[in-house]
Amino acid sequence: MDSGISALSESLPDVQRRYVDVGGRAVHYRVTGEGPAVVMLHDSPRSSRLHLDTIRRLSRRFRVFALDTPGYGNSQPLDIASPTIGDFAAALGATLGALGLGEAPLYATHTSAKIALEYAAITGHDSDGHPASGHASHMPNHVILDGLSIPVGPPDPAYIDAYMRPFVVEPTGGYLAAEWTRMRDMLRWFPWFDQRPETRMPIAMPTDAWIEDYVKDFLSAGPAYSSAYRAAMLYDPMPALRAVTCPVLVAAKSDDVLYASLDRVPAAENPALRVERLSADGEEGLNWLENAFAAATVGPVAITRQPDHGARYVDLPHGSMRVHRMGPAASTPLLILSAPTTLHALRWQAAFPERATLVPELPGFGESDPLPSPGLDAAADALAAMLDALDCGSVDILATGFATPIGATLAARHPGKVSHVILDGCFRVPDGVAPGFAERLCPTFAFDAAGGHLHRYWHMLRDAEASWPWHSKTARARRSLPPILEAGPLHDALVGILKQPEQYGDIARAASLSADADRYPVFAQPALLLHKADDPAYLGTTEAAARLPLASVTERPIDIDAAADAIRAFLTHAATPANEVAL
Repeated sequence: MDSGISALSESLPDVQRRYVDVGGRAVHYRVTGEGPAVVMLHDSPRSSRLHLDTIRRLSRRFRVFALDTPGYGNSQPLDIASPTIGDFAAALGATLGALGLGEAPLYATHTSAKIALEYAAITGHDSDGHPASGHASHMPNHVILDGLSIPVGPPDPAYIDAYMRPFVVEPTGGYLAAEWTRMRDMLRWFPWFDQRPETRMPIAMPTDAWIEDYVKDFLSAGPAYSSAYRAAMLYDPMPALRAVTCPVLVAAKSDDVLYASLDRVPAAENPALRVERLSADGEEGLNWLENAFAAATVGPVAITRQPDHGARYVDLPHGSMRVHRMGPAASTPLLILSAPTTLHALRWQAAFPERATLVPELPGFGESDPLPSPGLDAAADALAAMLDALDCGSVDILATGFATPIGATLAARHPGKVSHVILDGCFRVPDGVAPGFAERLCPTFAFDAAGGHLHRYWHMLRDAEASWPWHSKTARARRSLPPILEAGPLHDALVGILKQPEQYGDIARAASLSADADRYPVFAQPALLLHKADDPAYLGTTEAAARLPLASVTERPIDIDAAADAIRAFLTHAATPANEVAL
């Protein structure tokens, strides 16, 4: 429910973000509050972010779980080419089972209303649709459907194909203009591809803040955008409405495009069904939902452990940090750092499939909460706290580019947590130009109603692969390493920036602002510094190595797999004479 609340009491609990493993697939959810458990689902292409204000409001009385549908928000998509609503319903059941929420009342809206309805209809029934004994305890206590589409005729494949035009990410970034235009047209015409006066919706355009929030979810879904949407358009809810046995409340606001569907709910045929017509008032809607949950709640549930593999959140004193974990747990973890985005860290992670690897989204980027006072020491301490929380023991560090000072600072401040250090791209920024350099390094581009800010971030990311720094137009800024210009990784980095456009560059700016003497502090662990004499991003390598007692410098191979082999060799034979330089 998009409540439109702009501010709530600061005494309300923080909303935590979590993952749960469901059959090897990561499902993301938000949770907060104390009391009886309730579950909220979102419409497509949104995520649980849609319900943040409502979650906080309900947390005064309930423990609220808001799930990301597979393929949306931060949940991995289903491994099915053309999933049906039945597939999404089965996935929902598996998720609720993993969280111990099988009996909790369930709220769903628009697309998710069909998923929740199908789940309620099939739960507690055998494969022939007959009630099965012993399953009642797994049925939802109550299902609340806010906006359920009940079409008057069969689906039109041509209409669905036009409405669900594929979302295709491509390396030029041109897709951003196409998707921005589609998004804006969806707010004006229904269907969005039929732009006639008769199809223009009689509604006001939403605020810029609403569009910014919507676009985060829209781009996060990306190519999975149409999966649940298409499945919902192909789904006929009438069989489930007639078959469901648990209490189902079907409602809609008077300004909802699905309000007319309430007339088609077969309440006279199934005593489990009830219909309510709501006003368009947001506050009344919140009170209605709170009362509906209060009439249907069951007891609290236990806290579920997050998965050890894949992405997870770590709670730290300043907030949460999202960490991407890969590889066998038995090996010594390799902590891989890059800033301002995870673009290069994730590329390095793929080069070490045999090792346990950790790629944190540094504070302020993506889903990781920003530090109140960003700096090298604070960032290193946050990483150390993350390692403690994950019970990692000692790790090896591989830090790249603007994250190399963080790697060095972590080794210096927390020597017991770091065994070896690899720095790829020690840079130099003269003290006199550091403030201006840092300001230009990670700009915040103002929201543009025409979508121009998306293109500016996109080309900033591409330019950073070709020039150092990205904004330099001089010939000496030319990079000599192969650029990462594939569409998928650039798209993911863009989405991470859009989630926190004011803070995504906090750590890279802090590294740039540090005085030359402080940027690379002395640490005692064996270190390998990769160097590329003809690349401007490596100008600080020799100077940084000269201050370290156990540093070796070697030429950075152009191929990342060859570079990974050089790092493996260093970690295997780390007893290197002090200050040996192998250029």
